[in-house]
Amino acid sequence: MGYEEILARIKTGKEDKPMLFCNPAEPVVYDINDSDGQYYMLDHEMGGCIAMPFTKQIQLGTGKVTLDGKQIPFVLKTMAIGIDAQWLGICLRGKLTDYGETGKLQISEFVDTDGNEMDPLILQVVTPDWVEPDKNYEKHEAVALQAAEEGIVLLRNENHVLPLEQGEILNFFGQGLSEFRVSAVGAGKINPRYTCGLREAITRSVEYQLNQQLDDYYSNGTDHLPTNELLEDAKKKSRKAFMVISRASGENYDNSSAKGEYRLTEEEENLLGCLRKNFESVIVILNVGYPIETTFIERYNVDAVVYNGFGGMFAGQALLNVLSGRVNPSGKLPDTWSLNYNDIPAAKNFYDCVDGKARIGANDGEIWVNTVYEEDIYVGYRYFETFGKKVGFPFGFGLSYTDFLLETIKAEERKKEIQIEICVKNIGSVAGKETVQAYVTKPQTRIEKAKKELVAFEKTKNLKVGESQMIKLTIPKKHLTSYDEKSAAYLLEKGEYLFWIGNCLTKLECVLKYQHKENTIVKQVKNRMVPTDRIRKLSQKNMEFPTGEASGIVEKRTGFTHRNDTYPCKKFEKVEQGKNARITFEDVKKNQDLLKRFVEQMDTDVLARIAVCAKDGWGMDGIGEAGRIYRPEGYKLPEFIVADGNSGVNLRKKNIGMPSGVTICASFNQDLAEQIGKVIGEEAKELGIDLILAPALNIHRNPLNGRQPEYFSEDPFLAGKMAGYYCRGLESTGVGGCYKHLIANNAETSRKRNQSILSERAIREIYFKAFEYALEIHQPVSVMTAYNAVNGVFTSEDADLIQGLLRAECGFEGFVMTDWESYSSADIVEMQIAGNTWITPGSEDDTFTKPIVDAVASGRLAENRLRENVYYFMKALLLLKGNR
Repeated sequence: MGYEEILARIKTGKEDKPMLFCNPAEPVVYDINDSDGQYYMLDHEMGGCIAMPFTKQIQLGTGKVTLDGKQIPFVLKTMAIGIDAQWLGICLRGKLTDYGETGKLQISEFVDTDGNEMDPLILQVVTPDWVEPDKNYEKHEAVALQAAEEGIVLLRNENHVLPLEQGEILNFFGQGLSEFRVSAVGAGKINPRYTCGLREAITRSVEYQLNQQLDDYYSNGTDHLPTNELLEDAKKKSRKAFMVISRASGENYDNSSAKGEYRLTEEEENLLGCLRKNFESVIVILNVGYPIETTFIERYNVDAVVYNGFGGMFAGQALLNVLSGRVNPSGKLPDTWSLNYNDIPAAKNFYDCVDGKARIGANDGEIWVNTVYEEDIYVGYRYFETFGKKVGFPFGFGLSYTDFLLETIKAEERKKEIQIEICVKNIGSVAGKETVQAYVTKPQTRIEKAKKELVAFEKTKNLKVGESQMIKLTIPKKHLTSYDEKSAAYLLEKGEYLFWIGNCLTKLECVLKYQHKENTIVKQVKNRMVPTDRIRKLSQKNMEFPTGEASGIVEKRTGFTHRNDTYPCKKFEKVEQGKNARITFEDVKKNQDLLKRFVEQMDTDVLARIAVCAKDGWGMDGIGEAGRIYRPEGYKLPEFIVADGNSGVNLRKKNIGMPSGVTICASFNQDLAEQIGKVIGEEAKELGIDLILAPALNIHRNPLNGRQPEYFSEDPFLAGKMAGYYCRGLESTGVGGCYKHLIANNAETSRKRNQSILSERAIREIYFKAFEYALEIHQPVSVMTAYNAVNGVFTSEDADLIQGLLRAECGFEGFVMTDWESYSSADIVEMQIAGNTWITPGSEDDTFTKPIVDAVASGRLAENRLRENVYYFMKALLLLKGNR
């Protein structure tokens, strides 16, 4: 029974009292490891809350909620979750902090807009019991732990304050320990079998103790200064002070540069100042999904800084393993961390809800936004390194408890590639891993270029003290090209190419100078996605910083102009619809040569029906799956279920919980990325999921993007490589993968009506390039287009993107799907014209199929285009289901 049906049975007349939609006989479960809760992505004020809807509208200013007799905060918000209703959010974050706790909630004094007061309601609230690890998943969970450990980056370690000594009492100040986050919200959320947060890891450790008095004081969700008594007691227990700075992030909303998000709050600043005055060592843990301001580190002379991102189900254990020295930190930053937000070249061209500007969600009204990419190719380190700007921490940076010697043994230029061999030796005092990074400096000729670009990387095994390993890097010359918009070609320009080797962007040695003798066209293409208006672009010739004058909310826009389809249907130039006996999918499984005839026999109604997703499982009666295929009668199509899952299988069923994408990427470990994908695939298969909507690999253009933790990096080579290996591992299990979101999907603010305006070169060298690199590693069964438009066309209805860049230039043979409910702003028929296969999430009626059928009848949509789209879908289905 759904929300609507249940509420229809509840009296909501003028004289009826308001009621909460809940069952008083059943306890309400509050997950202590889900710091933000499932409703945070719909409204940030719901963070840390359990929530339930009222049957009637409540007057603001009324109501009272107590937990075990103590009054606690609540919020009232209108949210459309199954029903459009007013929801009561009861904030329990910090109020219940341990496993197996119980409490009594009393909810009373809420008055509806008709003047009726609710009857007091008493509910029992419980936290889950601790779940012991299941030995059946021991190998899977070992990969999850390794991923969390290798994604931790040691950013600062003055006077070797880390690792910790055994037996220390750990003083944690501030609310960060209670808010410790293990995943993003939205599509990046995990539902693990159990979670070991930082508090759990410490309290279950035999080597360390938690200062319980401090923990009790700060579990109320504040960063207040400690009392003198608490401070003096803490100083007696340890000379070290810890502070966790935690920030939520995820789908539906972007973050802001305000205090409490990108910047520190005044309370956080005051607390850091207090700790600096009173303790010998101050250690800050950055439990954040995106880079934040780093000036506070020098301001308070912080001794050690550890970035652990969102580490998944073992986030706390992994962090303690690194802090204790049981595991040597080996992570590297996949992004540049600037000193201040306004140092970032994309800052002015990103909607930032500060200075009174409203926070605009993904679906907040008919708001249209222009986002101009004035920084052009100068994203992240490409800007800071080229223009000589100071940063907080550079790309590729990460410290260790040991030392490594990198010695280049051989570096040579060959006909089609550059080969470099490096000997890495552990010359320190403990075992550890190191990452070798290779960069190129291209000649500055007619086409200006960034000063350095990452072209190869490789991580060593765990090297014992004194142990060495040879690392061989191969750099194809086709990866050294620059895109020339004038000739519409990828050029290897005449001039000197310098190759650098090191363990960080700022610690490099030039090991090879290669002179290319003449301009060479490596790949001739055509300009496909040229902006309609002239863009003011950052350049070494014009060093004026981006202004953002052309970006922002656009008034009176209602849509975009559609492009005409100019791509032929190569799969179905001629169609023979004979009167032979019907071919079923089971027949095709036995003889795959029948696939084309299988699709040829389908009429327009059947084609349209398959081209639209049947339904999702996000309602009360579903398991949380994102979508299912429609199965017309007589064709014996198999069940086909897809689910979100960048870091696990995003269902209401417990499963693995890997770190978020950026934390995985910080490992710089391609083999590990492949193992992560394989584990997620194996668990998806066990849960009956056929395709995981991952990996997501959009470029980190601006750290305020809400989905920053889901994505991998600011660098297209690193993002593409890690995503490609992840997907290869995933699809090795027989479960499909999906590269997303194609392309330039770099903001959640009004994401379905947000237009990215950028040069063809930036598309080809940065934003599409990540997908191109991933496709070189592994061709997945599917790719998902983005919500946004690029240069005047929605990506979901852009034939030049789908048929041109993806299929013609990269040879992609899988199927293309829309992001969920793209049709709320884009046109369903235009999507099919462009070659978009699967419209999601659709419905089981003809709401979304009728426009397609009518378009074929009118001649607007060629039936063979529709047929070809379905063919790609059936080809992928055969690949995934052919042996089952």
